Amino acid sequence: MGISIVGCGWLGQPLALTLKGFGYNIVASTRSLQKCTTLNDLGLEAVKFELGDDLNIAAVSAIFTSNTLILNIPVGRKALTPNSFIMQIHSLVEHASRTQIKQVIFISTTSVYGDQDQVITEHSPTMPVTSSGKTNLIIEALVTEAFPKCSTIIRLSGLVNHDRHPANYLAGKSNLPNPNGKTNLIHQDDVIRAIYLVITKNLWGHTLHLSALQHPTRKDYYTWSAAKLALPAPTFIACEQPAAGKEIDATYSLEKLGLTLKYPSPYDMIEA
Repeated sequence: MGISIVGCGWLGQPLALTLKGFGYNIVASTRSLQKCTTLNDLGLEAVKFELGDDLNIAAVSAIFTSNTLILNIPVGRKALTPNSFIMQIHSLVEHASRTQIKQVIFISTTSVYGDQDQVITEHSPTMPVTSSGKTNLIIEALVTEAFPKCSTIIRLSGLVNHDRHPANYLAGKSNLPNPNGKTNLIHQDDVIRAIYLVITKNLWGHTLHLSALQHPTRKDYYTWSAAKLALPAPTFIACEQPAAGKEIDATYSLEKLGLTLKYPSPYDMIEA
């Protein structure tokens, strides 16, 4: 079975290599010719493609010869306004629905839930606040409309792996807000395993979300993380309020997937 991955970067490339290792034929798109060469050298069929490209030309046709399409294009590229991004994704999805593509996975974000101060399940209402959250929610609807019974949305919490951790960006910063806000993180390896399970178990027609099972406060976790990584500790504004903010509860999704997280706690991820 063929799988096309549109957006083969930080998450998409290791996903492509993992799926290839399981015997799938992978078509991997990227925006640069240099990255195409890298992907080809890794044994992937690379296609140079950028949103807005002509979808009918032979150079991009390979994307639409697979059974499954994984849309993994982060919202918020500076070159595109939200409306342009939505229109171009819409064109891509509509075109895919008229080709050999039978199923679609859209990689979305838990920012679609906004800043609700409560435990968030897969059935909680969406209340996006940020432009990214609003855009992702619109694209979710477009994908579901084009592939009503053959698409699955996966909303991700903050992504982490061994070389990408929020503590690196917060190190040494001062007066950071929301010290008692809850952290919602998920490891790259667990995301890849979840996507694989959606495909192998034919889990279509679902909206899932992924997060670690533990949710320490921002102050506790990022102070601890900085120490573990030998980085300057961040400091936070004084706040005596108890832990607050949204807490992503992925129990339903994990049960549906049959997935036991490799990194169930953010404290596991720092040494991953």
